[in-house]
Amino acid sequence: MKRRFLILLSTLFALAAISLVILQVVQTKRSAEISDNLFNISVNNAMDNVFTQINQMRVEDYVNQKERFHLLRYRRIEELNDKMQDIVRCNSELFYDEQRVSFGVSSQDSAYARQGVVLSDSEAGVLTQYNTLLNARNRLVTGAGLNDHSARGDNPRQQIDASKFNFPLLDSLIREELVINGIDLQPSIGVLSTSSDTLLYATLSADTHELRNSAYKFNFHANGIVSHDDLYVVLSFPPSPIILSSKANLFTLASIGMILLVTFLFMLSIRAVYSQRKLNEMKTDFINNMTHEIKTPLATISLACEMLRDNSVNSDADTRRNFVNIISDENRRMRVMTETMLQSAKMSRKGFSLNLQEIDLNTLVESSAQSFALTIENRHGTLGLDLQPINGALFADELHISNMTHNLIDNAIKYSEGEPHITVSTATEGDMAVLRVADQGIGIAKEDQKHIFEKFYRVSTGNVHNVKGFGIGLNYVYQVVLLHNGKVSVASEPGHGSTFTITLPLS
Repeated sequence: MKRRFLILLSTLFALAAISLVILQVVQTKRSAEISDNLFNISVNNAMDNVFTQINQMRVEDYVNQKERFHLLRYRRIEELNDKMQDIVRCNSELFYDEQRVSFGVSSQDSAYARQGVVLSDSEAGVLTQYNTLLNARNRLVTGAGLNDHSARGDNPRQQIDASKFNFPLLDSLIREELVINGIDLQPSIGVLSTSSDTLLYATLSADTHELRNSAYKFNFHANGIVSHDDLYVVLSFPPSPIILSSKANLFTLASIGMILLVTFLFMLSIRAVYSQRKLNEMKTDFINNMTHEIKTPLATISLACEMLRDNSVNSDADTRRNFVNIISDENRRMRVMTETMLQSAKMSRKGFSLNLQEIDLNTLVESSAQSFALTIENRHGTLGLDLQPINGALFADELHISNMTHNLIDNAIKYSEGEPHITVSTATEGDMAVLRVADQGIGIAKEDQKHIFEKFYRVSTGNVHNVKGFGIGLNYVYQVVLLHNGKVSVASEPGHGSTFTITLPLS
């Protein structure tokens, strides 16, 4: 799959995913607005029902207990007034001053017989009855503590102080109506006097600032309450009640979550496809490089054999020896390459085990370095050894440690332009044996250093065959060190060479 096609596919999917998210967010916002409007309508309906119920109640149903006691007395005063008015209407000729007596309103302090009028027993009883009622009314007026308007028989509902209203009843009515209208949230409730900016009532633990600034404010003029202040019932709901409780919002969140999940899975798929594509390219490069690596020694061996068939060359012992050495070196080179590939493949399988035995690291290093002496000499380079005693027993697989050392020195030679100058050193650091291979070659860029131990990875040099190799040497080194419970690291800077450090545990 071509890179451009992958980029185009990823871009189109990203645009589609972003569009879906935007549409979902817009739909969520629209749903929230609709839900908010429905919520406001439900609150308004609930409050309308509350005020309707209050207006249908009798005064004694919604005043507090103390005021209800005074109200019962007041109703008794009304009854006395009615009786006194009936007496006046039926016996107006018996009273001394008729101007003090008006039908419908009993306002006189007492009733007296007219001068010179002799009253019969029944007439005297009427006056006595009137004065008795009057005295009883006056006592009730004084005991009830009502004002003069009460004594005159004004409507008692218009004299109940708003501060004496039964607010717990109002609170319970509001909560009941909210539930009936589909609102199961518990608001804070208050009664606000806007003229004095005073809360006449507020539920416990309510935030007074939120109540004063609430958008849910309803004018409160129930029948029976006349106040000089503008009274409002105010409600304060918990933050974002609609969004938090909306089922539609849950579906929206689930949809966005699914979109993100599909996007994540798509990205994983694209990454897998890209990795597979990269792996295929690396395998192709590996096959090409391996073919080139094998063809070169085969061509050299073939040429040397042709030369040895020449009688003139075959008669010269030194020349014959040089060609035989060339054949031997190229044969050894192919053997090492083949062995490295086979061992790397074995290490990738489960159940692979090492043949551990006590080894002399310095001896192995000397042997590996000796095999490169001719190559170093031909390139006019140097291969220095700084081998310190290893203080401890090193148990390792001799074959793999030898191949590992050979790969590190071979890489140092291959990636050194001109004359290679290489130093191989060993030392003991704590309970670890340390092997270092340093060169003054082309170095490795930072971005490549974290990949050089991956199988088939090769640092690009602009030409696939500019540096011989097929990208499994350092991966083989990494696997050998890992199987020995050691560590491998590289310190390098482009143009200033590289240093590979291997640490292996000592017994």
